[in-house]
Amino acid sequence: MILISIFALAINIFIIVQASLNGTSSTDNSNGVASVVENIVNGISPGAVNEGNYGIFLYVIRKLVGHFGLFVFDGLFTSWAIYLWLAPLRFYKLYRFTYISLGYGFFLGGLTEIIQLFVPGRGGAFTDVLIDFSGFILGFLLIFIIVFAVEHKKLVAKENEVH
Repeated sequence: MILISIFALAINIFIIVQASLNGTSSTDNSNGVASVVENIVNGISPGAVNEGNYGIFLYVIRKLVGHFGLFVFDGLFTSWAIYLWLAPLRFYKLYRFTYISLGYGFFLGGLTEIIQLFVPGRGGAFTDVLIDFSGFILGFLLIFIIVFAVEHKKLVAKENEVH
């Protein structure tokens, strides 16, 4: 539980730090990631990323990796940590786990975009909140499926003991 919580906290801090970077630093980071992905893509299919489509490629990398991808990992580990902390409590219910996890994911996506409104060279966008939240939902759903299966198995075992 502690290890998952530390990893979730680290991802959340990383996301907030990235949102706090000025425009130049953010662009440099995005360009570095895009360069690595470009080399991989062009290694598989030479010339796939070129001068004619580089702007679109860079935009997709920023949104797919920088927003959606980071929030998939955040959804995975933060939801897992939330579950691990809530499950032993008497008031735990699956719907509370869902509300808390998804509420947090939307809050973090919104917070990062609000932060960017105050950072030189950056700007917040509601579409980015939606991209972030979509990534978080995917990560959450993977954990939710596991949690649901585990809880269902416990319920079936408990019912079998009664009968």
